[in-house]
Order: sequence, then structure tokens, then C-alpha cells
Amino acid sequence: MHAVVLSLVTLVRLWTPADTLNYVVVNHGREAGAMQVVAGPDSTVVRFHYVDRNRGPRVEERFQFGASGGGAPTRLEVRGLSADLFPQDVSERFTLADGVAKWTSPTDSGSNPAPGAAFYRSMASTPFDDAALAAWLLHQPGRSANLLPAGRAGAMVVADTVLALGGESAHVRLVAVEGLFHAPVTVWLNDQDVLFSTAAEWFVTVRKGWEPVLPALRRIEYAWKTAKSLALARRLTSPAGGPTVVRNGDLFDSQRGVLRPRTTVVITGDRITAVGPADSIKTPAGATVIDATGKTVLPGMWDMHTHLNFVEEEDGALQLAAGITTVRDMASDLDDAVSHRERADAGALLAPREILAGFMEGPGAWAGPTSVLVRTEADARAWIARYDSLGYKQIKLYNLVHPDLIPAIAAETHKRGMRLSGHVVRGLSLPDAVLLGYDEIQHAAFLFSTFFQDSLYVPRMRAYSQVAAAVAPTFNVDGPELTALLSFLRVHGTVIDGTFNVWVDRSRPLDDGTDVVFGPTLAWLPAPMRRELTPGGGGSPQDAARAAASSAAYMRLLKRLYDAGVTLVAGTDNLAGLSYQGELEIYQRAGIPAPAVLQIATIVAARVMKEDKDYGSVEPGKVADLVIVAGRPTERIADIRKAERVIRAGRVYSTRDLYGAVGVVPQR
Repeated sequence: MHAVVLSLVTLVRLWTPADTLNYVVVNHGREAGAMQVVAGPDSTVVRFHYVDRNRGPRVEERFQFGASGGGAPTRLEVRGLSADLFPQDVSERFTLADGVAKWTSPTDSGSNPAPGAAFYRSMASTPFDDAALAAWLLHQPGRSANLLPAGRAGAMVVADTVLALGGESAHVRLVAVEGLFHAPVTVWLNDQDVLFSTAAEWFVTVRKGWEPVLPALRRIEYAWKTAKSLALARRLTSPAGGPTVVRNGDLFDSQRGVLRPRTTVVITGDRITAVGPADSIKTPAGATVIDATGKTVLPGMWDMHTHLNFVEEEDGALQLAAGITTVRDMASDLDDAVSHRERADAGALLAPREILAGFMEGPGAWAGPTSVLVRTEADARAWIARYDSLGYKQIKLYNLVHPDLIPAIAAETHKRGMRLSGHVVRGLSLPDAVLLGYDEIQHAAFLFSTFFQDSLYVPRMRAYSQVAAAVAPTFNVDGPELTALLSFLRVHGTVIDGTFNVWVDRSRPLDDGTDVVFGPTLAWLPAPMRRELTPGGGGSPQDAARAAASSAAYMRLLKRLYDAGVTLVAGTDNLAGLSYQGELEIYQRAGIPAPAVLQIATIVAARVMKEDKDYGSVEPGKVADLVIVAGRPTERIADIRKAERVIRAGRVYSTRDLYGAVGVVPQR
């Protein structure tokens, strides 16, 4: 143990003032930021920043580490800004002295006796923090230990390799840390337990000069992750030994928006073969019978705004557990998305069925995290053709695509039978985008920002979300301008993917004390994840009042869209599964009847994607995507959190098992 302590102390305490490590943050081959670690005899200073669409974290951390804790922090000071749409102060302090831990963060503060060896998990959690925790855990008994303020984590080496570059070589190990979130946090450490690289996500922090090895590291990560996903899918998927009968449940008829009591559904293979009154449907020989008496049977639901990422393939388990059997990916790396879709269809990955939308962005400093940057009509047509050849159903445009390209993009997309949607690109209003060929708009914020085009640039260039945040609190949602826009959207058949859960204020809880988006499910999560997702206060009284007014404006906008007959689809762009439940609850709180909300979540989405022949309702001949709920979501949407089983293409899953597999513990 003493040798272990010396190794870690060498890492964080015994460097001379000249000991500096430099890292670069890479976004799809483009340099986006940097991290510098300067270690002196008394403290280690970390400076970390990157730019993502004109936002991103800017954090400075100052650590002191103690040998008595095996190299865990004894003091930490953090200052800077978060990576949020609206950057927040991340100031944080932690001390461990005389066996007592004390901390103050933007969302909590407290003190308690330290439970033996424990590691404080900063809210800022830079790549340095993740690597330091991983290295420390590897040298704890059983490679696991307690966290501060709460929780427990474990680490394991899941792969290693020797890299060579420019005459130098490096032996690195891929370390997975479990217990922080629903998916493991992975980092590459060298033989001195020092960070070499983070995981191959959209933004990767890697030792400066070693950027060329990232593709090799990604291949190793991918092989480990897909094998892990396959093993989990095999463990949790019930083998189909014959027909499945869901007997005597109350079936939600999404076509008519009504509940059909005491109904039985028969599934053979991946299709529904019979639906009818329980007394009239016979159970086939050898069938597996699921008693749904007193429960509600729903068609599988659709999350129409997600993002696939192989680093967090555990998202699929959360989505299935929430009753989601189809997701629409609205921007992912092409190889990730295609592999994800194929493995999900084959049952080799716990995930809903996946519909892919091809992402396209323009060049510029504000460009989103993608390598698909189109500059000309020829670029755009080539990418549309490639996406089409891979079975993509939609094209999504992002902020910096040049407006002059939109007519050619729309023509090529529609010629191929694909849909066109996205952000309203800079230089266009929302009606302009629709007239040029958009079938759908992502994010309700554009319905506010479109009225203030000049403010996108003056007095400084701002993102649409920041403009909407400034506009929404005082915008007349019942005024004639919005009334005319809603009529325009209805006449043109424009679909709105509003992601309302992203825009509502979470700083104050609901009347029952639960979170505005996540409801009671925050308590289900691992402690570090729960802490990170728990909202802080509303700031000053003026800030709180503006946030409340903004939320009220979005809620009124949602109801006006529904009343005007504008087609709505339910998407999250947020934490998988658990935020979807909140998205649907928001619809009911806005005044949309629960049966209509369930129709939006099922048959409406299927119709929008022209897949209602096979999906969106429980009828003979359709794919067997169903959810069994121990509640009445046709009256109270929040009851979808009581889903007990989900059936995806005839494969039956226990929601409790799905949640448990990713460290989530429902409390019902």
C-alpha cells in the first residue's frame, strides 16, 4: 500500500513547479480547447476550457492531495463557468481535515465525517478529475471505495495497448469507472496513472501531440463497448419460446384515443396476431401468458429527438424502461448511428428501434460537433445521397448552413422521399425556412427567436436559445403575431419537435416537491448523477421571476400549438428515458388531455414518419411494440413511470431489470 501511495503522490504532489502537462481538446478533428495541469510541491492547478457552438466550460481547479487518504483530495477550490446553454458559476470548495469533510457547491453544501478512504467528486468534473479518481480507485481494496459527498464507485481496466508515434511509444490502459452515472466513465491512463486521453466522444481531451492515435483508441473502445452491450442484451432479453399473450389488460386505442377494457393481445414472433375482448381470445398452446388485469396496455412510445453515442449505449436500457420502443436520432456520428440501429434491430443491443436523421452543418467557428460541414450545393447533395443509401429517413440542418443552399437541399431531400427539418439557419426566419422546404422545426425556442432576427447579431451574435430566453418572459403569447404564425404552421402542415423539457424552469419544484422534468426519478439515480442533475436555486428574485415567466410562456405556447391544430411530436434532447416521461407530463400540465398526449407519443409520431402501417397502435399485423403499465396514464400521464414490462418487436423486458442493469433503482 505504501508503494501505491508514493505512486499517486508522485502524480499530484512531488512534481516540481516546472512539471506541466498540456492537453488539447479535439472536436471531430478540429482543435476546440485545451487543458493544462501544473503540479507543484503543495498543489496541483488544472485549467480546462473548450468552445462548443460559442459556449463551453472555462474552469480552474486547485487541488491539494494527502497521502493519508491514499492520494485523494484534501482540499479543492474551483472557479469558472459551466458548459450549459446559459453558463453558470461553478465555484466550489472542499476540505477534508481531522476526518471531517466540508463542501460548498452551486447546488449544495454540507459537512460529515469522512467514511474512511473516500474521494470527493467535484461538480466541475474535468478530465483531470475523472483520471485522478480512476487512478485512485485502481489502488483501493477491491478497486472500489466511497465517494464524497455520497455514493460509491469502482474501477476496472478493460483494455490496454501500446501506441507508437514519431519514435515515441506509450503503454496505455482503458479504465472504466462505474457508479457515477448510468453509463461508465472511461479514461485512458499511462503506466504512471496519468491521464492520456478521455473517451472518444464528440469532445476528446488528449495529450498534446498525440491526436493522431485517437482513431486507434476509438476502435479499442468500440470493441469493448459493443461486447459489453451484447452480453447485457443476452442477459436481459427473455427468449421467445412461442407466442406471448398479454391477457385482460385495459388497452389504449391510440387511433381513437379511448381505453378498451379487458382486452387481450396475442403476439407471434415480432407481430401482433390477435386483439380482442379477453373472453373471446383463446390462448395458443405453449404461449407465455402475462396477466395484465387492472393494468393499462399502451402502444410503444416514440422519442422523436435523441442522440446516439456508443460511449453511452446504456441510454437504450433507460429508454426501453420508460416505455419507448422507437427513437429518432437527430445528430450522431454516422458510423455510430448505423451500427447502433443494426445491433438494436438484431437484439444485440438493449435499445428501441432507431430512425436516423442525417446531420448537416456549415463551416465556421460556431459549427456544431460534426464532420459533416457543407459549403456548396454539390457537398449537400453528396451527403444527402450518402445518408439515403444508408437508410436515413430525414435530413436535419444546423445553425450555419448557408441559406442559399436550402432550396437545393430541400429539393434533393424530397426527391428521395426524405423529410427535411432542423434549426432555423442563421439569416432566415421560421416562415422563411418553411417556405424553402422545411417539413419540421426542432425546438420551440425558434417560435420566440424568429420575431427578433436583428437580436441574433446586435449588439453581439447570440445563439437562438439565448435570444429566446431574453424574449420569452415578456412575449405576448396570445398576441396576433403568434396567432398568425400558428395559422401558417397549420396550413403548411409543419411539425413542431418542441423539446419543451429543455426550456422549462427547474429551479423550483412542483407542488408535490418533485422535479419539474424528472419528477420523483431523481431519487432513483446513483448519488453523483442525482447531485449533478439536481437544479440549483433561481438566483436573485428578479432572475427567479424571469425564469417563472419564461416557463409560463412556453407552457402557454405549447397549449396554443395544440389548440391551433399544429402537429406536435414528443422529443427530449435530454437524459434518455427519464426526461421523456417529464416531456409528456409537461404536455398534460399545459392543458393537453392525457389521451391526446398518448396519441402524440404513439400514433402521431408514426404518422409523421409514414410508418403507421406497422407502428403506433396495437392492432393485428403491426409490429409488437407494447408497454404494460401498473396505472392509468390515460388519466394521469405521470403513471407511465409505473411501466412494468416493455415489449419490443416481440422481445419482452422487465423494466425493473432494465433500470437495475444501469444502476437506477425505481422507488414505487
